[in-house]
Amino acid sequence: MKNSTSSFIYQAAWRQLAVASLCCVSSLAWAAGKTYTLDADFALGVLDGVNYDAPNSDQLQLNAVGTTFPVAWIANAGEDTVSKFDTNLNKEVARYRTWFGPAGQPGYFNHLGNAYAGPAPSRTAVDINGNAYVLNRHFSQGTSSAGVVLKILAEGFIDRNGNGVMDTSADSDDDGIIDNTEMMPLADTNGNGIIDESEIQDERIAWVKRVPDGIAAPLRPTGVLGRAMCIGTDGNLWVGLFNDRTYYKISSADGSTITGPVSTTPTAGQPNAGSWTPYGCLIDASGTLWSASLSGVLGKITNTQSDTGPYTVSSFASSFNYGIALGNGKVYLGSANQQFDPATNTYSAIPNMNVGSSGIVVDGGGNIIAGSSTVRKVAPDGTLLWQAPLQAGGSSSVGIQVDANNDVLQIGFTSAGRIQKYRGTDGAPLGVFPVGNMPYTYSDATGLVARNVTNPTGTWTVVYDSGNSGTAWDNINWNDLTPADTSVQVAFRAAETQAGLALVSYQPTTKGSALASSGRFIQVQSRLNGNEQGQSPILFDLTINAVDAGCDVDGNGATDSVDVALVRAGIGQTPLPGDVRDQNGDGKITVNDARLCALKCSLPRCAVAP
Repeated sequence: MKNSTSSFIYQAAWRQLAVASLCCVSSLAWAAGKTYTLDADFALGVLDGVNYDAPNSDQLQLNAVGTTFPVAWIANAGEDTVSKFDTNLNKEVARYRTWFGPAGQPGYFNHLGNAYAGPAPSRTAVDINGNAYVLNRHFSQGTSSAGVVLKILAEGFIDRNGNGVMDTSADSDDDGIIDNTEMMPLADTNGNGIIDESEIQDERIAWVKRVPDGIAAPLRPTGVLGRAMCIGTDGNLWVGLFNDRTYYKISSADGSTITGPVSTTPTAGQPNAGSWTPYGCLIDASGTLWSASLSGVLGKITNTQSDTGPYTVSSFASSFNYGIALGNGKVYLGSANQQFDPATNTYSAIPNMNVGSSGIVVDGGGNIIAGSSTVRKVAPDGTLLWQAPLQAGGSSSVGIQVDANNDVLQIGFTSAGRIQKYRGTDGAPLGVFPVGNMPYTYSDATGLVARNVTNPTGTWTVVYDSGNSGTAWDNINWNDLTPADTSVQVAFRAAETQAGLALVSYQPTTKGSALASSGRFIQVQSRLNGNEQGQSPILFDLTINAVDAGCDVDGNGATDSVDVALVRAGIGQTPLPGDVRDQNGDGKITVNDARLCALKCSLPRCAVAP
């Protein structure tokens, strides 16, 4: 009787413990991980340039029609700023100073309404991660006049003042126009005529560098104008100095000069139409740089992916050219309205492109768009697709861009600062929108070339909520198919809140490698990189694994008979995702889960941990 009474008391206490513990189980999402493999799984993430469309469903591959970021970076040459223009919202969402300002700040150079004085930014480029680069031309600005490049981060910030808050430009009144009060000031506090690291206040600006850097002021070239900038296959930048007729390769990581000067004088034995003045450039998938000029020459530099060369330089006689575009295996020249075939080194007219053009661009489907007043779009075979006049309130442009929806942006060269937008399918007017003073942008201002020609790429990004703070993440694994010169690259970041993810940098990982990271939320970005032949890699599935929590249901740091009993008490229940009692992850608690739990006991005979 004594034994029976003791047994009854013990069982009653056990049941009370079980009930007390189970009341908390539903609030704990012990993450076992998540596998993404079906269309419905991939739909949980953000697709950017990739798809899971039939007939190739339940897998990810690159889009047949290229796209880019929903942001255009418009250089405002008359006021030394660059606008971040949201092409979905059709409004300016931020503006960054590329030189000292506003008026009253030491170093400010007033040339409002004049795009050919002072720093006068005009070239922008966007890398495959969405970071933007801006090049000041610098007209007769003393020792800094060789050109100045800034990098503006797409995500994250540099907490220079240590306050834990991102101090940056924003449209605080949500009116679609950034004024001086919504930009961070920039002052030449030491009077040296250079933007020093300590003077940068906008924490989205990663760095500012002169080109070339590391050369003492008396020896620096002056009056040479930074007039070309493009992103290479390795993600670094090439910057062309106009009067100096040279290019420099600079690091996208910190702006330091990697190599240069590389003269535009052709290498012996190469096609030679004379050296040229750099005036806009783009780099194709083979690493070949193509440069417009104002001297009736198309320039070519090979092997730009190398930091040391050798670089083979060529030039080909052309009509006067201004803008430049790549696509369909050809080089397209604005003003000249010519297409150059690198396979034969020959020119031909772009059929049906008989409009005045300074800017020119190729959209995600290979169609060519050009025009300074009238805008015209033709198919690769020259078929006229549409023609559109300037919109009311617009002005003649010095730039044509294509946005994430393959709509067309015409950059109006005016003190009023206007972007004119046209629907990509038929040229229907979509409105005229304000930016800064004297917008002057005809380079790769949306990243379309970087993402679809230089480095064909797209991303799938997903956030997984473990439901449990401090979740330790074990590894990420995936299955893919990668034809020659293609790849699937995976990166991650973790934080305790979903909002906190944007403040953390992505870390690359390889299949099954330990992550050594923790946080309730994990964000994984899978990047698919295609090859020059247009082949896409395939991502069949991806699994995020948390560190195995064992079967510690009561959270005491050990697995013992109490935990096994708690699993048994839940048999027949439907657990929440990640419930540690669901040991086999089948979405229900059964006797099999109890057996699996017993196998993970910390002590012999599943003894209760002390």
